Amino acid sequence: MNTRDAKEILLLYRGTTDDSDPQFRAALDYAKSDPELGQWLREQTKCYDTIRTKLRGIEPPLGLSEKIVRSRPIPFPRIWSRVLQLAAAIVISASVTVLLMKWSERRNHSVAGAQQILVTGEVLDMTCYIAYNLSGPDHAECARVCIRNGLPVGIKAQDGKVYLLSGEPGHSVNAELADYAAKTVTIKGRQSVRDGFAQLQVEEIRKL
Repeated sequence: MNTRDAKEILLLYRGTTDDSDPQFRAALDYAKSDPELGQWLREQTKCYDTIRTKLRGIEPPLGLSEKIVRSRPIPFPRIWSRVLQLAAAIVISASVTVLLMKWSERRNHSVAGAQQILVTGEVLDMTCYIAYNLSGPDHAECARVCIRNGLPVGIKAQDGKVYLLSGEPGHSVNAELADYAAKTVTIKGRQSVRDGFAQLQVEEIRKL
């Protein structure tokens, strides 16, 4: 086992519930011998515990799970690491989908033409912001960890408008923005709107 394999397994670690599983035990033992991985696991556990606590208070629309299963059957691969990657993506995507459905009520699936703009504002951890309006210096540490671990990142402009930040197709901007969590920056990018939800494809980050 190496650091990458252990991290993939520990992405799904649920505390004492999984302690009896030999794969989780092996990954946990490896984390004890790797200080950097151990620190990542502590931050990951703290952040996800916070998110899970907040998500438990959100009631998803009736019939959502049946609709997802019916319209998107999941072909599970046989390789364990690929199963873990798929499961982690499903957990994160389902959580964010519920949150975005709460926020956006439009259903016309229209996308406005992209235009280049400059936005100055606070970098947000979108999951906690949408669920419980968490932002600012008091939430900086959790936001930094969540953004670094791949959860959606956004920016709240000085006029109060919030944009979901994305990179070019196939490129994540999370690593570049994690250290700016709860800080004010200026983002140059291309604005678009999907289902009434504002997005900004990042082209340049300017620290104030």
